[in-house]
Amino acid sequence: MQSINPFTNKSLQVKIPATIILTGFFIGISYLYDIHKHLFFRPQGIHVWRQTDCLSIAQNYYQRNTPLCQPEIHNLISDGNTSGKTAGEFPILYFLVAQVWKVFGKHEFIYRLFTLLLWFMGLFYLFKFSTGVLNNRVQSGFVGLILFTSPAFVYYSVSFLPNIPALAFSLSGAYFMLNYFKQRKEIWLWISILCFTLGMLLKVSAGIGFIALLGWCILETVTPPEKRTLFRQPVKQILPFLCSIMIVITWYSYAEDYNAAHGGRYTFNNIWPIWELSLFDIKTSLEQIRILWKKELFHPLLFYVTGALWIILVVNQRKLSRMSLYFLIILPFGCLLYLLLWFQALPDHDYYYLDVLVFLPFLWLLFFHTFKHEKWLANPISSIILASFLIFLLTGCRTTYKGRFSGWMNEWHENHGRALGELEFVLRKAGIHEDDLVISLPDHSINSSLYLMNQRGYTNFGSNFSNPEIFRDRIEKGARYLVLYDSLIERDPVVKYYTRFHVTSWKSITVYDLRPYKMIF
Repeated sequence: MQSINPFTNKSLQVKIPATIILTGFFIGISYLYDIHKHLFFRPQGIHVWRQTDCLSIAQNYYQRNTPLCQPEIHNLISDGNTSGKTAGEFPILYFLVAQVWKVFGKHEFIYRLFTLLLWFMGLFYLFKFSTGVLNNRVQSGFVGLILFTSPAFVYYSVSFLPNIPALAFSLSGAYFMLNYFKQRKEIWLWISILCFTLGMLLKVSAGIGFIALLGWCILETVTPPEKRTLFRQPVKQILPFLCSIMIVITWYSYAEDYNAAHGGRYTFNNIWPIWELSLFDIKTSLEQIRILWKKELFHPLLFYVTGALWIILVVNQRKLSRMSLYFLIILPFGCLLYLLLWFQALPDHDYYYLDVLVFLPFLWLLFFHTFKHEKWLANPISSIILASFLIFLLTGCRTTYKGRFSGWMNEWHENHGRALGELEFVLRKAGIHEDDLVISLPDHSINSSLYLMNQRGYTNFGSNFSNPEIFRDRIEKGARYLVLYDSLIERDPVVKYYTRFHVTSWKSITVYDLRPYKMIF
């Protein structure tokens, strides 16, 4: 009787779908990073300022039933310091989170999970894009997961900022553009542009890939029909691009008008170019960038290897198609232009780098595709080296990423944020309603302390409380309580004057009644 070898018998072999493998890797890597724990963290870590701005808008949608196109924040910086009406990016993300909260109750982990799932969608379509170009699971998996080896990408993938969802839609747009290229069905072109549009509405800087595609479409108009590749009828196919641009311009114009009408803004919808700085400031910024972000964006070795790949591709440009060569040149140029236009934000805001770094996997993809017929790349040893490199990057990312929840990056949360996040219950117990306005000091952010205690009112942002006239004005406009979470602030004579009527205390936080002073005025 002939024996059956289960390892060689093809009838017993089971081929696991690549998408299931990618999902398994994503879940496993998330567990490696302890994301299952971080989902339940209160807003903390670096850039808690911007995180609480986003949460504040969502909270106002949830708690005050704010209309979609009339976003508000906790800080009353608008309408002569009587409202929080202000707009930036299109607030659909915050609005949808608020609607989910209305069903299941307000839980910040729902917001974090929503962002994480959107990021998985982006990586999933990046992987699908790779498998549509390459015939190698290891290479496609590397391209699909490379962004998940960045501490910055991992941190913001489970955060509250719109950057990661914006990039997720842009990555999805790239996949559907590939579908259009292969199938020549106009529906895929429109779906692709819709994804890019959503990305740009959430964060206009996520449109670098969109601009590159638009540039190629314009080039195709002056290319002989027989040599056209992606857009064979470019005059017709530029229409979805124009529609997208009109939609994006319409929203951001509305946001500017909305802010102008109410007189307040929580974000800066403009450029911060390098040419506004002195040479000394540029050198200082570059040094700060080197010190702070060198290991936070990607492992330095990945930057060196990727740079080498780009040089190899440029040297071997004859192997590239005309369209591949275009993107090889235009994408780095677009990224450089973006960095120059927003240079002033780079020393202190690592999330500004995400829009640029998202193109690293596409460079690797182009390299794999260009040399796919080379024996050395098809050799199993190359796959082993690539998989080992991915594991190396994941291990390094795990250590660096976890460091974002300790040390200087999380100092404010440990010193003040944790207690402020527990204060809402204490305030309600003391009879302070969520609609009672407060002055929260010494908070120089827009919404951090106000959101955490869930009280509308004022911080040092937009209000100089060292000026007695400002203090008096805010009280006259409805501020009923003073919240101090740093005893040092009481040394300010102006502030100390308003600490006569104690209401309650919690850990290092003290609350005072301001209502008696309104009678004095």
